[in-house]
Amino acid sequence: MNQRIIHEKRKGGIRVHMQMMWKRIAWIVVGLTLIFIVLIMRLVWIQVVQVNQVMPGMQRTMREMSVLQRERGVILDSGRGQFTDIHGLPLTGKMEWGIVLFPQDRVLKKHGKEDNKKKHKDDANFNKLASILHIPVNQLIEEREKERTPHFWTGGGSGPSLLNDDQLVRIRDLHLEGAEVYPLMTRYSPRASGSQWLGYLSEQQEQPGMIIRHQDEVRQPFAMKFGAAGLERTLEPLLRGVGPTMVTRMVSGDGQIIPEIGPRVIAPANSHYPLNVETTIDARLQQGIEELTESSAMEEGAVVVLDTANADVRAMVSRPFYHPQRVDPQQTSWGNRAVQGAVPGSIFKIVTAAAALEHGVVSRNEKFHCEGTYGKYGLSCWKNHGHGELNLEEGFAESCNIVFAETARRLRLEQLEQTTDRLGLARSVGWQAQQFAGMPVLKHFDHEEPGRIRTKAVNTNDEGAKIQTAIGQRDVRVTPLQAANLIVTLLHEGRVIAPRLVQRIRYADGDTMLEMPLHNSPSSLGQISPSTAHQLLHWMTTVVREGTGKSLQQATWHVAGKSGTAQVLQKGKPKNHQWFIGYGPVEAPRYAVAVLVQNVSPDRDHQATDLFRKVMDYLAASPHSL
Repeated sequence: MNQRIIHEKRKGGIRVHMQMMWKRIAWIVVGLTLIFIVLIMRLVWIQVVQVNQVMPGMQRTMREMSVLQRERGVILDSGRGQFTDIHGLPLTGKMEWGIVLFPQDRVLKKHGKEDNKKKHKDDANFNKLASILHIPVNQLIEEREKERTPHFWTGGGSGPSLLNDDQLVRIRDLHLEGAEVYPLMTRYSPRASGSQWLGYLSEQQEQPGMIIRHQDEVRQPFAMKFGAAGLERTLEPLLRGVGPTMVTRMVSGDGQIIPEIGPRVIAPANSHYPLNVETTIDARLQQGIEELTESSAMEEGAVVVLDTANADVRAMVSRPFYHPQRVDPQQTSWGNRAVQGAVPGSIFKIVTAAAALEHGVVSRNEKFHCEGTYGKYGLSCWKNHGHGELNLEEGFAESCNIVFAETARRLRLEQLEQTTDRLGLARSVGWQAQQFAGMPVLKHFDHEEPGRIRTKAVNTNDEGAKIQTAIGQRDVRVTPLQAANLIVTLLHEGRVIAPRLVQRIRYADGDTMLEMPLHNSPSSLGQISPSTAHQLLHWMTTVVREGTGKSLQQATWHVAGKSGTAQVLQKGKPKNHQWFIGYGPVEAPRYAVAVLVQNVSPDRDHQATDLFRKVMDYLAASPHSL
């Protein structure tokens, strides 16, 4: 009986043990199944989802990158946003044609009759290609084989050598295996330009924490660029685009091109890019005024043309010209002189006259006496024997230093400073916005200088400094942009408007991405009175009718303005800055214009006044001015 009980207990123990073992096996199977399911899901995620996600900093998916690792290519279009003028005419981005050379070493691995015939045919066609390009065939083959990746034919230059229409047709008919014609997007015109406001591109330099996009995926004829100046720089975050368009060839494991697989073009799939920046510039006016500065032998200076209705920039020319494709940062021609401060001379008398009228320090009919010299501070009038008796309006028209010296004595330097600020001078006036389009600051005028009226070292009680300031000498600096905008301010009864260079940015499909609204640039000190603005505009007509601007009576339009001459030193030698700022036509103002001719000989005729007339005549003849 006891043995039977013991046997039953043993059987029960074995049964329990077996049940526990099967439970463990079941849990192991369940665990392995769960792991297998997780692995399957992970594999599905990688194969279906992750490979189609854009890789950080690369603007391409993992699937695309895996393919590109077996391809070599050349960029046809960087995908960077483009600029147009106010009428939609392109300012950047022109479709040209060039030859992409595909290296051919070790491509033909067979040596049969058919292969040799093909090789001889290719050699003959390469001779024809060299003849079309007007170069020795050895030079062409040498350039093709100097690199192991596809690249544009440069002709020995630093960039792609472009084809003319005749070359394009003849080369296409050759059907070459190792050299094929492709379109490429060139950015700038090859000619020198006075459009420094547009800027230029520079090689992208790697910085800590920065990912160089597209660096490993294709052979690039030029490194990816970034905006280094002008609008190219200030709008850089918006212009980058989403990736280049390129032509590629499949390569073997050792990097050799596979001839059986033809070239393919890869382009971004996003229809919104590249962006299109619509500027306020009129390209025809810009080019026409650039040509006027050329024919007038203007060496240094700037011309600014603003629309009087809203202060939009219609043309902005800086001399000397620059080549946006060949910029030397050590030189100064790339700098925009239209936004750099210069000694204003007598155009600053507009500010002094405004201060005198605002503070009532000169009566309407009060007469001043000019004998040609002032007797102190080394001050004299430009007219040797003086102007005799004249009031403030006549002194303004004749640009008499003596009249304005006496006027300045009645003003405090602080009053001149306040009036300057109210008129939009001695500070930045160009369009800018805080926290706009995801950027901390968005500016239209790169490197715009604020200008100034005095340095901190000047004592406000220094009468000599005050008088020199009142006639636009000593430490006063005004930019041509500010000077032209001063005219617009007076035409708007003292209200300062912020000039724009860009009106909107559109997506590639035409939808608007950003509007750049007009806005004012008021002073915290308020503005001058409308009556003072009207008075000064009237006095500008007197300048042309009776004063220093009489030569402008021959202009097509009835114009008005103020001349200025500032004495400066250039490398220790006395030079003059010549100015003329004004508007026209007087009856229905369309344009405000500032002309600055820098560093001319003191005995030279007033080139700025003559150029102002030419610019106004050109604007009068422009179809857009009718």
